Amino acid sequence: MLEWRRSSARALALGLLAVSSVHFAVSVHRAGAFGVVDFPIFLERARVFRDTGVLYPAAEDPAVYAPAAAVYKFPPPYAMLLLPFTTRADEHRVLSGHRVVQVAAYLLAVGLLLHALAPRRPSAFWLLGLALALNFEPFFETLWRLQIETGLLLLLAIGVVALARERDGPLGAAIAAGALLKIYPAVLAAYLVAGRRWRALAALAVTAALIGVSSWIVIGGAENRSYWLRVFPALLAELPAATTENVSPARYLQTLSGLGPATAKRAATILAGCLLVVSAWAVRWRAGRSTSAAHARLAFALFVPAMLLSMPNGWVNYQLLLLVPLLALLAHATSESRDRTWVGWTIGAAVVPLLFYQPCAPPEQGWPCAATPPFLGLVELPRAIHDAFVALRGLSAPIVWVALLAVIVRSRAVPSREGEGGDGTAPPPR
Repeated sequence: MLEWRRSSARALALGLLAVSSVHFAVSVHRAGAFGVVDFPIFLERARVFRDTGVLYPAAEDPAVYAPAAAVYKFPPPYAMLLLPFTTRADEHRVLSGHRVVQVAAYLLAVGLLLHALAPRRPSAFWLLGLALALNFEPFFETLWRLQIETGLLLLLAIGVVALARERDGPLGAAIAAGALLKIYPAVLAAYLVAGRRWRALAALAVTAALIGVSSWIVIGGAENRSYWLRVFPALLAELPAATTENVSPARYLQTLSGLGPATAKRAATILAGCLLVVSAWAVRWRAGRSTSAAHARLAFALFVPAMLLSMPNGWVNYQLLLLVPLLALLAHATSESRDRTWVGWTIGAAVVPLLFYQPCAPPEQGWPCAATPPFLGLVELPRAIHDAFVALRGLSAPIVWVALLAVIVRSRAVPSREGEGGDGTAPPPR
């Protein structure tokens, strides 16, 4: 009987991985079958900069850089990375090459996260983690846009690996690189402050300075000043967009409660501030107990949903970064039997909406990207049911944040291993 159960479990595991792999391959193909919507804008802007020296046209006009505007609005270092590709005449090859790079970067990030977060008995964790990653719709949404979130996920994975190896330097450098590509990862510096990871903060400052100097040399002082003195303030002042592509709390406050955009943004900002304060308290509270090194990674993961909830416009592809806290929760559930049931159900509640791809428009538009995507690549559900689950995606980040906070607060005092500090980090020098 025991051998039969083991054989059945193996067969189910292989079947799950097979279906997930097929879904991954089909979704990767589908992401590129209807063209790319965002990356060509960025690439063309880099080409124009190469020819004219202007990266931010009409930088003095905030309306040009409104939410979802078809314009380059990233910091100068990203354009610096794009410049080598502006000399190639075949744009189709450039797009195809970037798509391959993004798929490779995603798989590398998943592998690093699974390796760094794996508990002592990793079989169930690896199986479920792979199944989650292969069916994670925010990645396919990012791939369709060729947005930067795949690179940010890889940087966060490097940070998690650094935490696992008790190396604060790479952690700070990864956060700095992410912040200078797309700004909002700078929120993760709050984790370094709360955890008193001064070496990581020093690495962050040095890395940011090196990238900034490189950008100043390559892009030029005028365009750097245009971004930081004009475009960046306009981005900070932007109001939430009332569109289903925006899964931020500000958008839900606006559409569900009838608040105006400015009021909804203020309310969401207060809420985000409270989340960050509570997250910082949890990190400091945990640091006062003798816990295992795994809790350092849980604490870092706690700041990822807090970061996503702090923006007035959090687009669906930003939710790709939720893979980090979800895998951290999964690692905890597969290693701590006392929390396994409730954490497992919580993970399920957060993950189910993320299995539904957000179409680019209502189906009556008739565009290929507006068609109802087949659920898990297998079956096309009625559009009303599909859209209902897409509408629930805004709940995923709050659910993950609450679950991680509960795990950290409920964590038992565990004697630290030799060579570790009480908070799971390396001990201070003596």
